[in-house]
This record gives sequence, structure tokens and C-alpha cells, in this order.
Amino acid sequence: MTTADALALVDVPAQLLPLLPLPDLDALPDARARGAECVWSGEALSTATAVDLGERPSPHGTTLFLRGCQPCTLRAVLDAHRAHPGTCEQCTDDPTLCEVRRALRALALELRR
Repeated sequence: MTTADALALVDVPAQLLPLLPLPDLDALPDARARGAECVWSGEALSTATAVDLGERPSPHGTTLFLRGCQPCTLRAVLDAHRAHPGTCEQCTDDPTLCEVRRALRALALELRR
């Protein structure tokens, strides 16, 4: 399996998608809004290199098909992992029991492959 094949298999769990920091969706260029380019960096994407970030409603009433490149998605997941404890009661009590934090870490490890 090539690196591109491995990336195509990365699946971002739906419950983690809202935690990922995104650029301003109001000002998103068309190629980024339709998933042809990384939502963060603008790098051109293919089905073999893109990480699917799900569909979202746009501020303009259309549907956005967001995708990211592996490096940018990894950065966003790591940012979410670092920010999560400040918004989670379970992390305050015992971070080792937090399923969301564990899922973010697992996703970051998968994206590092």
C-alpha cells in the first residue's frame, strides 16, 4: 500500500468534525468550498490525497464539501486535541477517561502514518 492509499483510508469520525478549527467559511474560495483544494492551505487535492471533512451548510445557503490535505488536517486535529481539555468537564476530572480526547489522539496518530 502506498502513502496515498493509506491517506485515502483515513476517516474523520463525524463527532470530531465540529471540533476542528476551520478558516472563515464566508470567505472560502470556490475550489476550497467544493473540496478541490485543502480548506486551509489551498493545496490541490485528489481522491487519493484528500481527507474528507464532511459536508456543511455555507453561510450563503449552499453546501460546502470540505476536504483537507494530510499535513493541515493533522495540524487541525492537534489544535483540537490541545484545546479540548479547556472545554471538557471529563478532562478536568480525569483526562484519561475522556473518549473525545482519546479519539482525537487516535486520529492524529493515524494521520501521521
